[in-house]
Amino acid sequence: MTYLPHYREVVAACRAASAAPLVLGGSAFTTMPAHYLRALEVPYGIVGEGEVAIVRLLDRLAAGAEPRDLGGLAVWDAPTGRVTIAPPAWLSSLDRIRADRRWIDNRRYFERGGMGNLQTKRGCHYKCTYCAYPVIEGRGMRMRDPAAIAAEVRALLDDGIDQFFVVDSVFNAPRGYAEQVCAALRPLGERIRWSCFVTPGNFSAELLDLMLAAGCQSIDFGTDAASAPTLRGFRKSFNVDDIREASTLCRERGVAFCHSLVFGGEGETWETVAETIAVMDECQPTVVIAMCGVRVYPETPLAQALVARGDVPGVDALYEPYFYFAPAVAEGLAERVRAAAHERRNWLLPGTKVNDEERLFARLRGRGLKGDLWRYVSRLRLGRALAAAE
Repeated sequence: MTYLPHYREVVAACRAASAAPLVLGGSAFTTMPAHYLRALEVPYGIVGEGEVAIVRLLDRLAAGAEPRDLGGLAVWDAPTGRVTIAPPAWLSSLDRIRADRRWIDNRRYFERGGMGNLQTKRGCHYKCTYCAYPVIEGRGMRMRDPAAIAAEVRALLDDGIDQFFVVDSVFNAPRGYAEQVCAALRPLGERIRWSCFVTPGNFSAELLDLMLAAGCQSIDFGTDAASAPTLRGFRKSFNVDDIREASTLCRERGVAFCHSLVFGGEGETWETVAETIAVMDECQPTVVIAMCGVRVYPETPLAQALVARGDVPGVDALYEPYFYFAPAVAEGLAERVRAAAHERRNWLLPGTKVNDEERLFARLRGRGLKGDLWRYVSRLRLGRALAAAE
């Protein structure tokens, strides 16, 4: 799927309404800045963080000054088609910026989306082969002051927002910081509910208890696979025993948890597929969210390896959605995973009609349910009913 047609409509609408220069930015743009500038014929874009960069760009444009030396600025020259990109100017401290939410209709987002968003840090120091987080947010982790995080939550509570998703790449890293965040949120723990991405490594009973006391209601493990060869292929920082132990802790405390899987990564075979499915059955998560094929983004280690091997002719080939499948399972993987999902009421396959999550989630939101909707899938048994109604 490509969203370029939609973006072209947005650009056309903006140009019809104003002659002001357009500036692109955000996570998708940061992964492929040159491509988006050329495809949308927009003169400027900001790679990486934009809070400071956009202000500096606007100051330069207002003064009629040359902006090309600004950190993170991408510029498209229409006559030549050339794009110049300056390296991102990562903020040394996230506490330099404050989330002024007065200009945002938080209630509308909450009513339609079911939760607010909260960020405690940016960047990721893990080395997963396919992941674009280090490209989007930087390769080192920069943490916010936990007291400032709690203050932001209080402000959102005053606006009626009491459900959150922590959008960090990984909540429980670096070691010790998540505990500090939980301590800051604990006085609010009875008033708020939140969810987050967690790695099965660096996870403990002590941390989980702190998370629950701070209001955590569900956990999404970025597991990807549950077989040693495939975990090595992804360069994950944990092992199968970590997956089992993390699952046991969640079950013992009655907290909803999800394992997100990506079948088809490097090292995947039919044996590793079977092992991952078996381990998921053993772990008994609330939900398994499974995908087939690894989306390959430019600038990631997987993209570099594929180009070096000649599996793709160049980075340009990755501008349109490209999915990697390990050769051993390239034929028949989707059918195998679909069969596994059909046999299990707690598996969701995004983008398919198996336990159709899109229609299911729309109905759940229509019932006024908040937070992570996958928590309700097994309990309400609606996913298979919707699929059967096709």
